[in-house]
Amino acid sequence: MPQPTVTVLPLRDALARADAAPVALAALGIPLCPSCELLEASLDAVARSRPGLTVAIATLATAEEWADREELLWPRGIHVSRASVPVLVLMRAGSVVATRQGGGPSGAIDAWLAGHLGPASRPLAEPLSAGEASRLDEVAGLRARHLSVRGLHATG
Repeated sequence: MPQPTVTVLPLRDALARADAAPVALAALGIPLCPSCELLEASLDAVARSRPGLTVAIATLATAEEWADREELLWPRGIHVSRASVPVLVLMRAGSVVATRQGGGPSGAIDAWLAGHLGPASRPLAEPLSAGEASRLDEVAGLRARHLSVRGLHATG
């Protein structure tokens, strides 16, 4: 399997990367969130299918990063809370074009992007990449713990 092209950056670095690109997808998450833990694998597949799209992921992990929302995110109309993560932000030349709450498999994310950018130049072969399937297996225990805390149970 090819090396991943998408990695988590500090919030300021992720936004600077997105701002510098003609078209970018910024993703915001938090530690120990099962959906956020899948972002790297899902967005790696999306980035491979859309080579002209810059992808930047940030995890809001510290009090300083949460405080930075007021300066870095809110003026752009990007609202993120622990209850809304992950949040995906499509940007053109540093301006927000669209936002989406929730992550999802690469196929679902790419379908959302297609509504704004048109079809990918290298369509995804599967709605769930091998990297995503592997990462899902890795976070299965975390997902089960989250569901049990909510009084739910994991299903298939």
